[in-house]
Amino acid sequence: MSYLTKEFKPYLERGLDPLIDKLAHFKVNPNSITLLGLTFIAGGSVLLYLDMRYYGATLLIIGALMDTIDGHLARKTGTQSPFGAFLDSTVDRISDALPLCAFILIYAERDEYLYILITLTALISSFLVSYTRARAESLGVKNMGGLFERSERWITLLLGILTQFEIIALLIIAVGSAYTSLQRIKITERLLESGGRTDDTNRG
Repeated sequence: MSYLTKEFKPYLERGLDPLIDKLAHFKVNPNSITLLGLTFIAGGSVLLYLDMRYYGATLLIIGALMDTIDGHLARKTGTQSPFGAFLDSTVDRISDALPLCAFILIYAERDEYLYILITLTALISSFLVSYTRARAESLGVKNMGGLFERSERWITLLLGILTQFEIIALLIIAVGSAYTSLQRIKITERLLESGGRTDDTNRG
């Protein structure tokens, strides 16, 4: 688990407790929250492409919050399931890709090929962070963490959008994610060779 997730996620979840209680009272399925979050992120990505960045960022923030709400709701109502975890991880990958695809389309229309390359690198390296975790877990290495995980990527992206320095944010994501992937590769190598395991938790 990243430092950011470890330190601040509990405070966020406590702040969301009244909403979670309401959702639990009405027996809302966590999977529906997962899919609703994806809808917000898809809408936000479209608005980014249409150069409505602040409206787009607002929808992206709501979608990102949904990603916290679904897991918290599942834990609180005891409705966690293997399929729910699978759906959440799958939707996370789509959600990670959509805003970056919006920027790729924007830069393609402007013929800004360097920016396209940076964004593609950010997209690929972000997916590599998640893949190295999933592959390591299939080998018995559980959630080894890393410097620049999903929370850090999303905060960096949203700050970049809001400050209109999104290309700087995308460059940071590209470099940070590549470094984290290398971290996970080295950690996995060390633990597999030593027969060790970790018990940390994170969401990629």
